[in-house]
Amino acid sequence: MESPFTYILITLFFSSILLSIIFFMTWQTMGKQKYALMFSLSFLASTVLWANSLFKTLFLSHSLYWMIGCSVSMLSVILGTWGHCLRTNTKLHPALLLGLGIIGMALTYFFTFISPHIGLQMSLYLYIDVVLLLITSVVIIKHRKKSRPAEVGASIMHFVFAGCLFIAASIALSQGKTVDTEIVKLYGIVNFTALPAAYVGMSVFVIYMLASDLAEEMKQLAMTDLLTNCLNRRGFYIHAKQHMLDLKKLGQHGCLIYWDIDKFKAINDQYGHAGGDEVLISISHLIKQHVKKDDLIGRMGGEEFVILIGRSSYEEAQNVAERLRTVINDTPIQFGEQHINVTASFGVVELDAQDITVEQAIDLADNALYKAKSGGRNKVVFNLNSK
Repeated sequence: MESPFTYILITLFFSSILLSIIFFMTWQTMGKQKYALMFSLSFLASTVLWANSLFKTLFLSHSLYWMIGCSVSMLSVILGTWGHCLRTNTKLHPALLLGLGIIGMALTYFFTFISPHIGLQMSLYLYIDVVLLLITSVVIIKHRKKSRPAEVGASIMHFVFAGCLFIAASIALSQGKTVDTEIVKLYGIVNFTALPAAYVGMSVFVIYMLASDLAEEMKQLAMTDLLTNCLNRRGFYIHAKQHMLDLKKLGQHGCLIYWDIDKFKAINDQYGHAGGDEVLISISHLIKQHVKKDDLIGRMGGEEFVILIGRSSYEEAQNVAERLRTVINDTPIQFGEQHINVTASFGVVELDAQDITVEQAIDLADNALYKAKSGGRNKVVFNLNSK
């Protein structure tokens, strides 16, 4: 009769194959993101690990079987950690991860062939895996200020998996130089009870995390203007409400700037819609370069845009609109061999003087913009009624 451990290994073997295929398909269908490919290769390495354990009786040398198992175990974790670093844009050089793996392999080789020590032979590579898993756990949870539920779950499961490996490694290390059959039995129980559950749980949460990424990407696409990559009207209203609350909490002076490109129809008539699109793209990109990263920029439709800003003083906030007007006025837009001179008009409303909604602020700023247009264009007008 087969050992129960054998059935666990078979389950893990086929689970890893399926997971590798799932992440490979994810890589193919999600824009060939490198991190998805790393996850696929990580589970492929795990498949080799479980196969190595299933067919260990075929090896002529136990030491060869052990070295292969240690190698693919660390390779699997290194690839997984690397994938998470790529996903989160963490500046952790792959050479550091590979270096840890090489150190682990060198030490395992030393205590297997040169100076045999069963405890160190069985535990050192696991301790390296623990370090890599803890790095991964931190990388996931530190990715953004407010982690998504899937990221919290994935981080916790990597930590739990690291904890299980640490217990297994410590049990193995307690043997000393020679084999202790009772400790080996305990080591096997931990390896084939807690570890498989943690491994599967970690895998499921990584899938959940990628599904969450896809859902968030679809949500962002629904709120983004495809031409200028600014927020669209719907996206701006959604984000602006929370941003106004955040500005109040931070004690920032908020202003809403409503602006549009002067005589845009004439630009379209003279240069065609391709020229008009180039103006919209270039101007929105120019504006992004001259405001802060946290400022919200939305395209309300056509040539009309809105910016929600927060500054340390109202005077500083006021100066933003004038600076943007000057930048646009002084920066011709290149369209093929031609240069298109562009100006813009701005309406500004202060948000601190009264408790107004985003919709009301836009109406007030739009009234100020109308006055700027009526007054000759290429101007900034402040809505004094908001004070």
